[in-house]
Amino acid sequence: MLAGCRRLLAAPGLDVRVLQCQPLPGGLSGSVLERCSLQVHDGAIDRTLILIHKRGAVVAGAFLRGASQREAWVYHSLRPHIPLTLPDIVAVDVDQGDIWMVPFAASKPGNHWSAAWDRDDVEQSLQDLARLHHHFWGQTAALAQHSWLARPIGRDAEALLADARAGLSALQAASAYDAVLTPAIVQQWLALAYQPQPLLDELRAAPATLLHGDAGFQNIAITKKRHRRIWYDWQLAAIGPAVLDVVTFLHPWAYPQARPPLSLPEMAELYQQAIRQTGISLEQTAWMRQLDAALLWRWLSQWAPLLGLYRQRLRNDVRERLYQVFTKVHWPALQRWSRART
Repeated sequence: MLAGCRRLLAAPGLDVRVLQCQPLPGGLSGSVLERCSLQVHDGAIDRTLILIHKRGAVVAGAFLRGASQREAWVYHSLRPHIPLTLPDIVAVDVDQGDIWMVPFAASKPGNHWSAAWDRDDVEQSLQDLARLHHHFWGQTAALAQHSWLARPIGRDAEALLADARAGLSALQAASAYDAVLTPAIVQQWLALAYQPQPLLDELRAAPATLLHGDAGFQNIAITKKRHRRIWYDWQLAAIGPAVLDVVTFLHPWAYPQARPPLSLPEMAELYQQAIRQTGISLEQTAWMRQLDAALLWRWLSQWAPLLGLYRQRLRNDVRERLYQVFTKVHWPALQRWSRART
């Protein structure tokens, strides 16, 4: 961190005299955020420097395994190659997953559940996403050199499936059913978890690219001045089909508090338009199948373990919000998938 501060201020002789940190609200990954005030001394000059410290976290489960270190590696190794605006990073510790960054400029209001965005914000962010995907489109060999990137439908698929099966089986064993997670729905998901090959085949048929991994509005800060879009929280950065990022963009807009400026199908169409403008063509029928496959895979890998194995982490209000997304987005995808195979 000291070396990073010296680089930031172009002051090789700088020393830190006082360091005081206060906790900030974190996300759902388990990482601890702190706002740190540093009293620094450079020769005869004393000044105050404010930094945000994101501490690496150890979280149980395949979905977030190694997430903190992965984000640190993105900033350490991939940052110069990513065609998006990323946070101003002062220092990273790739072994511990610790990150020090400059605070964002004043940004549009937002949190995990809603964002004060207009249509243009959505469109510009989807163009960012298409630009990221185009930049790395089909570059599997080059991306494979970064062994720390997640492979959700490749190397990591079996571990993710094992957690999904365990979570769904735990729901069955505890009879943890309700109006949304009915026995029939849980059984459908469990059958899919034990016969995932058609799902994986659909996703693996698409070219691979670099994925942000959690490309929702909760991880994009839009500054009030100049409307710069800062993409952060790269803990789930991965190699995989672009559609996996598209469904993570759509997901938070389905929360009841989100107030989306346009519908989810319209957002998906805007992404298609943006990726076509880069010269990449998406066949419509295959794209729609891949969207459903991505929705199902994300639910199995993220939400099935959380609901079954780590249910105690969910507050009732959080569960209610998730359920509304599931019934609006994921359950219909499950029914479409099942009908197409009967």
